[in-house]
Amino acid sequence: AVNPAKSGSKVASHTSFNIKPQQCVVVETRFANKAMEVPFDDFDDVFAQRLQEANEFYSTIHGDKLTKDECKVQRQALAGLMWSKQFYHYGVELWKKGDPAHPPPPKSRENGRNKEWNHLYNLDVISMPDKWEYPWYAAWDLAFHTIAIAMIDPEWAKRQLILMMREWYMHPNGQIPAYEWAFGDVNPPVHAWACLRVYQITKEKTGVADTLFLEKVFHKLLLNF
Repeated sequence: AVNPAKSGSKVASHTSFNIKPQQCVVVETRFANKAMEVPFDDFDDVFAQRLQEANEFYSTIHGDKLTKDECKVQRQALAGLMWSKQFYHYGVELWKKGDPAHPPPPKSRENGRNKEWNHLYNLDVISMPDKWEYPWYAAWDLAFHTIAIAMIDPEWAKRQLILMMREWYMHPNGQIPAYEWAFGDVNPPVHAWACLRVYQITKEKTGVADTLFLEKVFHKLLLNF
């Protein structure tokens, strides 16, 4: 599908190559907010600098107890978590009404899945189990994600935990939405544990005890339990 106005925030490139056995092809891409006359003149230098910065960053995460192979595994796992951030837009009321450009949905949808979650409206970037195979959030999975994410981006981890407890996510009865096909499914109560672990990891890494974060989640967690 292409936006008729041919404008927006998404773009795709279609490039075709005939690649022979053992041949390597590199496609250089650069994003910029303004036109550049020679955008690739310093490409190799910028790429090398970013790689060096990433190596320096992860060297502070690995510590001195991991082997070289263990460092690679940890870095790949953490990169996978960052890659699995995805914009997610789903509102139960919107889903019930259907797409205005298509035929109206069946009346049975009014009493179908998530009928007790009319308040729920998601319009956020969220950590997904896998944005290719599982492009939806699962609150239980997300809680575990945040513990690892706290190692490299504690503020993002805290925001994700808080997000699941906002009024447009959490049910008035205190339940945290499970996943889109059955928000009311019961999940193990791991959210409080995840909040505590993210707090502890952040304190260990930064030396700052973010008690304000604990205050923000405490009341909602009481409702959850």
